[in-house]
Order: sequence, then structure tokens, then C-alpha cells
Amino acid sequence: MLNILLAIARRLQTRLKVIKSKKICRVGKDLHIGARSHFWAPESISIGNGVYIGKDVLVECNAEIGDYVLIANRVALVGRHDHDFRKIGFPVRFSPWVGAFSPPSLFREEKVIIESDVWLGYGAIVLSGVRIGRGAIVAAGAVVTRDVGAYEIVAGNPARKISMRFKDVETIQKHEAAINSGNFVSSERGYEYWLVKPGAECGVLND
Repeated sequence: MLNILLAIARRLQTRLKVIKSKKICRVGKDLHIGARSHFWAPESISIGNGVYIGKDVLVECNAEIGDYVLIANRVALVGRHDHDFRKIGFPVRFSPWVGAFSPPSLFREEKVIIESDVWLGYGAIVLSGVRIGRGAIVAAGAVVTRDVGAYEIVAGNPARKISMRFKDVETIQKHEAAINSGNFVSSERGYEYWLVKPGAECGVLND
């Protein structure tokens, strides 16, 4: 009974976070948002299906988050051009801000794009203007300042490619086919209650 009540409380927490934000314009099914996470953007934030967002996550820029994305605790998506520090005569504290309408910022529409099936590790920082390709993994503590290719694994500050998630294109194709024909639904009651059914192609991935 207790785990059912906790599950209800977690679902309610997620809904309240979405409502409170006012900048989250689209939310897919099966979203989880952890405690103390915060969302703001000059324009909008969209979130796909089956996304997990951990505790203490900070989103303070426009963002598009794809399906089945895993965002660990204390990840931050932040604006690269929030303050126009090159504006002559303005102390940086009073420099033109990306969220202001007057004068409008040239970077108001700049955003982070996180494609589907991406994992952002604990404490990673991603700057606006970056696209993280499908299936990529960002290591814990990495600072992502430029685009990450599909299925790349990146680490460091600034983040650089250290490996690939899968060994070849054929394996990636089989992986994507298994996801596309599969069925995946989480439960706030715990992993043992999840529905995890990869499609028929999954069997060929085993070496």
C-alpha cells in the first residue's frame, strides 16, 4: 500500500512541476520529474515519451527532449548567451538578458536539442546551441559545448568523443528496430513493475 501511495505522490509531483513551469509546452506520456528540479526558458521546453528527469535538474534554456531520454541527478541545460557581456557601457550584471523583450535578444530562440534514447550522466552540463544525437551518452560531469554525434559516448570538459555505444551500423539498426517495435512503460512503484518488451529484432543483438 505504501509504495502505491508513493507512486501517486511522484506522479503528482511531476504534474505540478509541469504546471508550475509554464514554459513546458509539450509533454509526452510516462514522464518522471524528480524533486527540486527547475524549468525555465525564454520560449519553450518540449519533452517526449518515456523520459526520466532526476533530482535537482536545472533547465534554463529552450529545449527539445526526445523519447526515452534518461537525465541523471544535477544535470543542467543552460544558456550559452544569457547575458550580452560584449555590450559596451553595461556592467555584466545589467547587460541585456536573453529573457527580456525590450531590447529583444538575438539568442532568444537558441536551444538545446536532445534526440531520443540519450543518457546524460550525473552533473553533466549542456550549453544552448548544442544538439545531442540519437542514442548518445554524456558521461558524468561532462561539459558539452558542441554537437554530439549519434551513438557517441563523450566525456570531459569540454566534452570529447571517447567511444561509440555500439560497434557498427548494423548493430545500431537492429537496436533501433527493436525499440521501434517494442513496448516500454515505467512505473513509479519501481523497476519490477515496468513493462520492458523490446521488439523481435532484439534477439539478434546477443553475441
